[in-house]
Amino acid sequence: MVISNTKDLDIVLFLGAGFSHDAALPLMTEAGDPSRKDNEDLLKHAKNRSKNAAETLIQSTEIFRKFQQFCKQSPTLRDTDVENVENIFCIAEAISESGLNYIELDNQEYKINEIIHNIQIWLWKVYHQLPLIDKKREKEINPDSYERFFKALLASKAINNFAVITTNYDLVFEYLSWINNTPCYYPLGESESISLGGGTKPYVYINSQDDKNTKGPLLCKLHGSINYFQNSFGSDKLYVANLLGGDKPIGKSGRWKNELAILAVDAISDIWRDYGNNLSPVIIPPTYAKLTGQNWLRNIWHTALDILSKTKKIIFIGYSMPDSDGFMRALIHSALAIRASRPNFIPPQVFVIDPSPNTHQRYQELFHKTYKLLSPLTFSEATKSVIPEIFQR
Repeated sequence: MVISNTKDLDIVLFLGAGFSHDAALPLMTEAGDPSRKDNEDLLKHAKNRSKNAAETLIQSTEIFRKFQQFCKQSPTLRDTDVENVENIFCIAEAISESGLNYIELDNQEYKINEIIHNIQIWLWKVYHQLPLIDKKREKEINPDSYERFFKALLASKAINNFAVITTNYDLVFEYLSWINNTPCYYPLGESESISLGGGTKPYVYINSQDDKNTKGPLLCKLHGSINYFQNSFGSDKLYVANLLGGDKPIGKSGRWKNELAILAVDAISDIWRDYGNNLSPVIIPPTYAKLTGQNWLRNIWHTALDILSKTKKIIFIGYSMPDSDGFMRALIHSALAIRASRPNFIPPQVFVIDPSPNTHQRYQELFHKTYKLLSPLTFSEATKSVIPEIFQR
């Protein structure tokens, strides 16, 4: 099912990794160090046999590291390029799309599809966590910025007429919208819900798009999500973990009755046990091949194109508009061309929240006169000043 003819919107929020940074989640360029820390924890879990998924996640980390070393052999890549997870993921995708089935890593032959599968699992481990609800990590996060953000959003007229587009895999926005009593919904069409942890009452933190009473924002996740799963070997069927845990423990991670069950380390082992061990987290590299054979993903991109062609304002938060993602630029060019073909064409107002002057320069070059010049600000700084003003206008 394709979502089309969406209503005209006051605001579209376009969220990049910078939006989740105050929740202590790493940027793609920073994923190396946090993942090494995660691996240390996994080694402890494996030694103590305290998590069912530990050995599998350690294996995925090892395969990722081997492929990273393989990429380092290229004289065209700098050390910083190889630390950027998106670069590594795109290289694996390029090899797969070229038709090469096997490569040698550390004197051992691996299927390229197996490497991609393990990169997805490795990324799932890095981004499946949510420090916002982890009391042990309170010093790392900045929850005040999200409280100010949603306070401004809820106080504005835009609350009933906005949508979200994001390149993030994490569940930061889903969690925040849920605890603020405005659960979002996905434009997925047909998908099967994954239930983690048994219980008599299903605690849903994501609305169904078929519910006529749905009032929360539409959320388009362009590069997949850590709660999306799909068979690695040929099936287009999508599984979505959109329920909270119940009364039964999730593996050895314990009970998750009032929290997002997908955040448990053993969530992935329980999913493989109940739905098959060929399921991979749907985490998609930013390449031109991303839409190939993925009808549900086409639905998401179709919806994003539709709402970008109609909205009054686009607010980019923490998305750097990298030169490497030409597909995203093509989406924006297409949306504005569609918009300009309609009678009484009015371009959208474009606002950019990002601390980098280089990022602002890229947006100025892309949007020309529709770009509303703002000073470089972090997301947290912007929630104290410009974001409430933009919402209220």
